[in-house]
Amino acid sequence: MIQSQLPPGVLQTLSEVMTWCSHFPFRSPALDPSSILDVPDWSHDSEPFEPWAQGKYDSFRRAISWINDARSKLLKEAGIEILNPVDTLAKCRLLLYWPLETVEDGASEAGSMGFYDMQDSPPWDTWFFYADRAIFCCVPEFAFSRAQDGIDGNPVACIEWAEWSRLARVEN
Repeated sequence: MIQSQLPPGVLQTLSEVMTWCSHFPFRSPALDPSSILDVPDWSHDSEPFEPWAQGKYDSFRRAISWINDARSKLLKEAGIEILNPVDTLAKCRLLLYWPLETVEDGASEAGSMGFYDMQDSPPWDTWFFYADRAIFCCVPEFAFSRAQDGIDGNPVACIEWAEWSRLARVEN
């Protein structure tokens, strides 16, 4: 069973993602990681790409940790009962997003009616894990079609569905 293969704590975090998404709108201000992700744009005239990219990746890792902590704390403070972890995987899908592989053309944003943003980013409320230079997102079933529409309209391979077993094989 895939649940036993997930990294420690991930099933609880997935349950919290699903609980949060069933009570709050996507891109909720309470989980906005913008200040953590504030890394200056890279320019060809500045530093080499790899150190800049590593800084960007580190900011995503910090943002996801902060989102997970904030989401857990806010759910507890609100007294919202967390969904049963055993049922969670059946009610969501795993979406992978490679944030440095995007193009800012708005195709996935338009196709998904705003599920993705201009940088092809899924709502930060769905982010829960970072590994292999990808953001792992938990998409609730009510958003499957919008997420798929954005994937279909995206001209680059920066967002895709994945099997849950992918989590068991990652190196964080």
